[in-house]
Amino acid sequence: MVFAGFNWFLIIITVVLGLLSIGVALYLLISYQHPEDKNQAWFPKIAVIFGITLSIWTILLFPIDVANTLACSDSLAFTSCDLALPTTTLWYICYIAAAVMAFFVCPFALYYYEADSDVSIVKRWISALIWVAVTAAILALILGICYGLWGYVEYPVIGLASGLAPFTAISNSSEPLNRCIEVLSGGGSDPIYGGRNCDAINGGLPTYTWKIRLSFLVYIIAVVTTIGWLLFMVFCGAGLVALPLDMIREFLGRPKACITKSEYMTRAKALGNKAKGIMESAGKLRKEDREVGRGRKWRQNYRLLNQEVLVLEEEEKQLELVYPQSTDPDYAWAVTVIIFYLKLLFGMVGVVLSICWLLQVLLYIFVYPPVTPFLNTLFTDLDNAFPLFGTVAFGIFCFYLIACVIKGATKVGLNLVVFTVHPMKVGATLMSSFLFNVALVLLATQAAIQFCAQAFELYANNSAIQKIWGGQIDYVMGLKYLYRLHVFYYSLFACVGLTTIYLIVRGPDRWKRYKVEDAYVV
Repeated sequence: MVFAGFNWFLIIITVVLGLLSIGVALYLLISYQHPEDKNQAWFPKIAVIFGITLSIWTILLFPIDVANTLACSDSLAFTSCDLALPTTTLWYICYIAAAVMAFFVCPFALYYYEADSDVSIVKRWISALIWVAVTAAILALILGICYGLWGYVEYPVIGLASGLAPFTAISNSSEPLNRCIEVLSGGGSDPIYGGRNCDAINGGLPTYTWKIRLSFLVYIIAVVTTIGWLLFMVFCGAGLVALPLDMIREFLGRPKACITKSEYMTRAKALGNKAKGIMESAGKLRKEDREVGRGRKWRQNYRLLNQEVLVLEEEEKQLELVYPQSTDPDYAWAVTVIIFYLKLLFGMVGVVLSICWLLQVLLYIFVYPPVTPFLNTLFTDLDNAFPLFGTVAFGIFCFYLIACVIKGATKVGLNLVVFTVHPMKVGATLMSSFLFNVALVLLATQAAIQFCAQAFELYANNSAIQKIWGGQIDYVMGLKYLYRLHVFYYSLFACVGLTTIYLIVRGPDRWKRYKVEDAYVV
């Protein structure tokens, strides 16, 4: 039912997708959580469920916003439509909630989760609140200063001017109607024609800057999205290459057959020796922590030790694949083979999606006027065929960006050792890793939405998100140069190129050290 832009079907779809998002969040939590976290760590789990759900809602709000706009009949002016959903308000809620979750709730839950278990619950809450309160005070001070100094939008405008004259004087004049009436300070009854101060097309008039104060709410959205872009351009740039390439390489390097029991025992013994070496290195780090403290070298060695553990777990997983120990080894091996072929399929789909994204930026954003609308046309045609098709297609492209961010974070962390890696593993993901990735995804989602708002400008025409970005944030004082000069897009392409070169030169990931100690800083 559609009346003056009011679409009941859209409301039903929104409610259903909202409930399904909660179900997806619960499924991810149950499937990936570590056995040690079962029946405990309830507050971090609530934060994880809400964070995942919020990220999904934010992504799905984009096509819903577009569908909400398209529900308006062509026979009505857009301002006269009784739209089904207050999408502008919903966008503000999603952005602010994501900022609160990423900068306050997730860090609080992380401090609370990693606090000493011997400490009482009250002390753990107080300790976490102190950390978050200090963080909030610092962020509020910085944000307040920035807003006070640079919280303006600067619109380029052309100043037009025209004098006034009676209609009778104009109609009796022999001058052409496309001539301007000059502005006279002394008055006079007869109009004087000349100049082009009222001609915005052929006048060649100078451009002025119209500076007005931006609302604090929109300024927060602009700052949070900019922070998200700093993460998004690096991790998504790396993930656009690494995600499909690694899946294809896993298929190409898949085990062709099972190994014998004697081979399994030999490899298991080697892994046991490596695990023993890791335990010895961990003991040395604990001793150094007690005697010297946690300096820069200690933290770097700690991150390297975490990498060694991750690689050891991966090698153990690979060994279990080639020697199934289930009650039905043949069935387990058949499932393994199917999984590798599915990785090949998803890898090839990922290659197509990555290429489409890069082409969309090249053909629609970098080139002016755009060469082709490309994906804008695809989504519009799918919406015309059936409204849900366009939503699904857009969701696939946007969720793929988020998957690339998570893959890129793991890839960059493992190879450059610039931060602690928090990989997501089925049945073996601690709440600390969950919270880290949820905060990362929430920030990356804000950047992904801005990315989509510009890349799919035609598809999002007249939508609420387009008005928020195209009408305000693109002109924020200071930040506007980052968006209007496509600084983030060029940086994204640079990360894609560097990742491609790195993966080609380095080849597949291999642990080439013979001793665990060879990894550490001396």
